[in-house]
Amino acid sequence: MKILFLTCLTVILLMVHNSSQAQYDPGTKYWVVGGGLIGNFRNAFTSSQALAHEQNLNLHFKFGKFGDNKVSRGWLADYTLEWHESSSSSKYGSHSIGAGYFINKFQPLNKNIGLYAEASGIGRYLLTRSNNGYKSDGFHASIQANVGLRYHFKSKLFLDCSANIGSVNYQKSDSQPAKTENFYVALSPNIGSFKIAIGKTL
Repeated sequence: MKILFLTCLTVILLMVHNSSQAQYDPGTKYWVVGGGLIGNFRNAFTSSQALAHEQNLNLHFKFGKFGDNKVSRGWLADYTLEWHESSSSSKYGSHSIGAGYFINKFQPLNKNIGLYAEASGIGRYLLTRSNNGYKSDGFHASIQANVGLRYHFKSKLFLDCSANIGSVNYQKSDSQPAKTENFYVALSPNIGSFKIAIGKTL
């Protein structure tokens, strides 16, 4: 009886070990869905000292597939809603809808936890409208560098945490009365770039 128990325990441990290692095998596919909500109140530096309220809601989806050397590639979709309201009756909403491509390089720390570096390129359509008639349409493109951590809490389910550490950006907007065009580089991480998601290996 003891031998049978030890044999079954060994088989179970091997299955768990192999399933977690298989998360990074070539041909393994996965999806990730997540987002974040950020909001704050602040005193706007205006003559009226208006109180401003800002909220930012982000949703994102990724679908990837592993190749050799624990490198995964795939497609992503992204949506962000930004809402600004102040006591001076100024209100505006901004929508950002994007799609892009990413490459991840993973470094497993143990059978459940892995770190990764990510490079991604994404293009976004921007739409802004306000209650006083202001409107703006635009386009934003960026190449981003991200770092993240993936924790497999079940054989096929995992949590994914990531943050942006730098980006190269181009933005063009067609607003009234003036058009704008900007190119800029961001190198410092910020709390707004931190994302939490849940994923599943297929």
